[in-house]
Amino acid sequence: MSVSGSLETVTASFARKWWRALMANACALVEDADALAGRGSVGRAQAMLVLAMEELAKARWLYEAAEYEWRRPLGLYGLTPEPAGDVVVPEELRSRRLPHLTKLQTAEQYASGLGGFWDASRRTEFYQLRDLAAFEAVARQRNLDKQAGFYVDRDGDVILSPLEASGEGVQDLILLAAQTIEMLLIEDHTRQQDAPDGAPVDSSQDLHWAIMPLSHPQEFAEFVERSSMIDMASELDDPQLSEPDSVTYAEPPPPAASGEGSRDLRAGRLAEGSREANADAV
Repeated sequence: MSVSGSLETVTASFARKWWRALMANACALVEDADALAGRGSVGRAQAMLVLAMEELAKARWLYEAAEYEWRRPLGLYGLTPEPAGDVVVPEELRSRRLPHLTKLQTAEQYASGLGGFWDASRRTEFYQLRDLAAFEAVARQRNLDKQAGFYVDRDGDVILSPLEASGEGVQDLILLAAQTIEMLLIEDHTRQQDAPDGAPVDSSQDLHWAIMPLSHPQEFAEFVERSSMIDMASELDDPQLSEPDSVTYAEPPPPAASGEGSRDLRAGRLAEGSREANADAV
């Protein structure tokens, strides 16, 4: 790490380790939220999910700052591989006191592209996002939900306890958080999938496997069932059972918002390759 004036830099390898730690923590928080919800502790689950979205926002900032340096050694698209340079730490990550609201606005803005990520007819929702200010209201509510999941509060003569939370919308939020995390993992996978043999690919597929049971629960359960049948067929030497069906992903529910502003997706390969990348992961 080095500091020059108002800029702080880290090596590309350190940035990669940092990004993976953020993504792993986001995945684990969603897994913990699902476990808490299963025990009926929906208030705590809700709070964990908001924390996961905050970690995702930090990972997104770091990814955008480091992607170019991570890409240089891969020799993509016929380019000559080059050593990765240092990564400038995003301003949002140079302070330990960044308001929760900013992180949650960033996470909600990124999540609003989910519909366009999976559906080609809605692709502009993925490439064009509304300004950050458009997500202030939902971010404020998320932050209140987080506090309500941890603390006992009072509203006049009414006592509010996380132990009495209704749990309304928690399952939807689990799905939203898991699929938004997955979207960034697929983006990372797709960025590297055209690397030539021998290139220093750094896969994050282990994290994709971890989040997939929550991002696509039905499809993952069907995949596990088919895999079990294939294993059984191998033991019984039954060729009819040994033929796996193709993996098809259901379209996630449409996000709450979409809109303006644009992102460079490196020649637009991500959106078109997202389904292929997902199939590769399975």
